[in-house]
Amino acid sequence: MDLWRYILRRILYTIPTVLGALIIMFIVTRILPGDPVMMILGPAHSSPENIETMRALMGLDHSVPVQFLIYLKQLLNGDLGFSYHTGNPVSHELLTRFPATFELTTFAFFLMVAISLPLGLISGYFRNKTPDHLISVFTVMGVSMPTFWLGLLLIYFFFYKLGIAPPPMGRLSPIFSFPPEVTGLLLVDALIAGDFKAFFGALQQLILPGITLAFFNLAIIVRTLKADMIETLEEDYIRTAKAMGFGIQRVLIRHAFRNALLPTVTMIGAIYGALLGGAVLTEVVFSWPGMGLYAVESIQYLDYAGLQGFIIFYVIIFAMVNLIVDISYRWIDPRVRLD
Repeated sequence: MDLWRYILRRILYTIPTVLGALIIMFIVTRILPGDPVMMILGPAHSSPENIETMRALMGLDHSVPVQFLIYLKQLLNGDLGFSYHTGNPVSHELLTRFPATFELTTFAFFLMVAISLPLGLISGYFRNKTPDHLISVFTVMGVSMPTFWLGLLLIYFFFYKLGIAPPPMGRLSPIFSFPPEVTGLLLVDALIAGDFKAFFGALQQLILPGITLAFFNLAIIVRTLKADMIETLEEDYIRTAKAMGFGIQRVLIRHAFRNALLPTVTMIGAIYGALLGGAVLTEVVFSWPGMGLYAVESIQYLDYAGLQGFIIFYVIIFAMVNLIVDISYRWIDPRVRLD
């Protein structure tokens, strides 16, 4: 099947997914306890006249079906609504916060992949032996430790006790100046500006939240790849490769690892898509000004437009990542057909 036809078909399939997610989120936000108008006005300004005016301004004076149709019309015009708790359009908030989330999750992603793939390969090859047991202890810790708890532990030991980590105060310590914004990615903007102090300062800020974000997902990937490696190493073509005298490195890397990688790539893509949607707990613990923190603030302030915009953004990102993963199958294994 032609690649572009496949991509177009997948994009068309994304439309009902986005619509379904939006309908569910629209209903859920409307049944949450609390009144967003009262959150905005506060007790001091909550006169009946002010309440009525604000409800009309926010479009809450209509029934829920009518509100949904009005919101769909706004979306078709490229309007995600207005975020009342920040005072900015939702599209502005998402676009300005996305680089922070993208930088953090991409750093955590590469850290996660660089560690998990070798560990999964080693664990699968040395099944039920000492390396496998040691890696299993590591992965059990990863899947059993809550993300927020790991983040707090890292802050306590490396910042509070040892003093070797920067304070968990966002993307850059106050002792550094922000480089001129070009891409919104601090590491890239610092390199463009030639500001290496800001570059290494931003890199230091990434380490603890990156480890926190990578640790749990790293353990999942190791366990997935280990199971696939064990199954692949029992295949007939692996025994044939060994009988033909191929070295263990060639058998593991070129034959076993590449064939065991497809299910793991699916897992990695799903994890990266979920992280890009907003690493909520990690961003809250480290005061990281990304989309996850924005989603939490939108829930706290009952900001319907902000939460709905976040969901739309998240679904689209997740669909794009899954599309890239599906296309990558062909590169990993030429036998895979996109249709």
